[in-house]
Amino acid sequence: METGVVLSGGGARAAYQVGVLRAISDMYPDWSHPFRVIVGTSAGAINAMALAGGGSIFRHNVSRLEGLWGELAAGQIYKSNTLDLFRNMTGVARRLIAGSEHCAPIALLDNSPLRKLLGREVDFGLIRRAIDEGELKAVGVNACSYSTGQNVCFYEGPEDLGGWLTGQRCGVRTELGLDHVMASSAIPTVFPPVRIGQEFYGDGITRQMAHISPALRLGAGKVLVIGVSANGQCPVKPPPRHDTPEAPNFAHVIAHVFNGMFLDTLDYDIDRLRLINQLLGLIPRARLERAGLDLQPVELLEISPSQPLDEIAARYMDGIPLVLRNLVGSAEHGHPSTASLASYLLFDSRFCKALIRLGYEDAQAHAGQIDRFFGVDTR
Repeated sequence: METGVVLSGGGARAAYQVGVLRAISDMYPDWSHPFRVIVGTSAGAINAMALAGGGSIFRHNVSRLEGLWGELAAGQIYKSNTLDLFRNMTGVARRLIAGSEHCAPIALLDNSPLRKLLGREVDFGLIRRAIDEGELKAVGVNACSYSTGQNVCFYEGPEDLGGWLTGQRCGVRTELGLDHVMASSAIPTVFPPVRIGQEFYGDGITRQMAHISPALRLGAGKVLVIGVSANGQCPVKPPPRHDTPEAPNFAHVIAHVFNGMFLDTLDYDIDRLRLINQLLGLIPRARLERAGLDLQPVELLEISPSQPLDEIAARYMDGIPLVLRNLVGSAEHGHPSTASLASYLLFDSRFCKALIRLGYEDAQAHAGQIDRFFGVDTR
């Protein structure tokens, strides 16, 4: 049974995944590739490519990834000086008002620095070699086509691993490259879509309703999902109600849209898989076979933040360039949507290190479950 890992999206929140991976690498320092199927979406795609394309020693790959996130600054992800931000945003406004005959993608931020960073840090040739030598079974990156609306998993794997088409979801064999990662991490309206072939693609989270499915189709029989939402981990508190509610501004609306895409759909998919596993446990195998249903329970381990990442982000709001701080509404102290939206764009080493620490601690708290997941006998 192949072991897979699913790394979801969430902008700067994806630093949390590095802490979880670091804890696993410390638990099993001699392992090569504990995950033979690796699937990433959005910022999770960046982490996935770093794991798959960093060499054959897992802990070395994780250490390099940790060093990258631990030294991160906004200017390494997008052009962050005031003049560049102002020029880009006013250019978008002019094109929206006046129209344009040009087909260049519109986005609030210019993420060309991220392309340069990934070009230095990810060796796609090592991914192909790991697959050819059997160290990895498959590696996939999810992106969304703005032409068809399909969620596409671009993947590399052995020749006998075919693609798929299920409604608005499909798998396409290709040689993974920088464009696939840039497309997968192109947050709608924030970063520009990327042209691959004859279509433009954006963030794979945009219409992703089945986050775990690509890993299963690529051969995984059990899956570790590292999320970036604390929805299922923290005590449920009733939301505050106001007698005189204020109309939501731009930042509040976008925060809810992002949370719906990046957080809620993954939570829903995990709940659905657990329900299916429970139902399969109640149905005799012979009855499934007579019905022609080739269904097997999927062993699932989820590790997600034990603390709200919004609250951590609120401590480091000064790490966002001033123009963006005004855009996300940082002047509105105490409004939960402010820190929520900021957490996606807070590419600041202090915030990232705090998330890495939290991920490490949360994984340590799951040490027994991790041992059982990998089949390690700790007696």
